[in-house]
Amino acid sequence: MAFLDAQVIYVPATEYRAHEEEARQRIPRDPNDWPLVALALQLGQVPILTLDGDFLGCGLPTWTPETLRLYLGL
Repeated sequence: MAFLDAQVIYVPATEYRAHEEEARQRIPRDPNDWPLVALALQLGQVPILTLDGDFLGCGLPTWTPETLRLYLGL
């Protein structure tokens, strides 16, 4: 997915830490995934790009790399 290289940015945990409790409640199957859920909440409930089924049912949209490729017309 080299076409995404220019779009990836680092977001410090301090930017999404306020959503930790809600994120942990939304993804109980894998507590290590809470930062990604919290970041998606912080950014306005944006889709999560993943192949990890633990995100299904977290109340946020999830996209696979293939879904993203189709959406972008690649």
